[in-house]
Amino acid sequence: MSESRIPAIITSLYALVDELETLFPERRFTLDGHLVGSIGEIAAKYFYNLKLLPIGNQNFDALTLDENRKSVQIKLTAGDAVSLADYQDHPDLLIVLKIDRKSGFSEIYNGQYPVTLLAKKKPTKRQVKNLSLRQLCDEQSNSSRSLDDEGRISLLNSHFPGSKL
Repeated sequence: MSESRIPAIITSLYALVDELETLFPERRFTLDGHLVGSIGEIAAKYFYNLKLLPIGNQNFDALTLDENRKSVQIKLTAGDAVSLADYQDHPDLLIVLKIDRKSGFSEIYNGQYPVTLLAKKKPTKRQVKNLSLRQLCDEQSNSSRSLDDEGRISLLNSHFPGSKL
């Protein structure tokens, strides 16, 4: 399947959510969990030319294809935060993307796994640590991007219905 179909498919998913919420106004239907995680992984694969690992890989989702073969954890959210496991054996890199139903993807964080930032957080009952997108943006402003999308984010976003390109 061509990556250019991703925006149309995501738009269709949101249309289904809207229809369900119209039919059942007493319930909220959110795109989250594994579905959003998998969308983030295929988007990051396309944006950053990554090799996705089999589903359920313990500490990370992908590897870079360069000679360094760095491990990459990928997170996608439509909200204001992401949850990360604070593994002793953490991935090399973290990619955090945000999805907007009209305009597409935005890169929030693209850098070294934020070990120092996570060390300041207390784990939840599920043994994960929550980082706000604001914290990640602040962290990103103090470091350089690790992976180059070579304009692919903007290119894909141009196919979303609210694109300004």
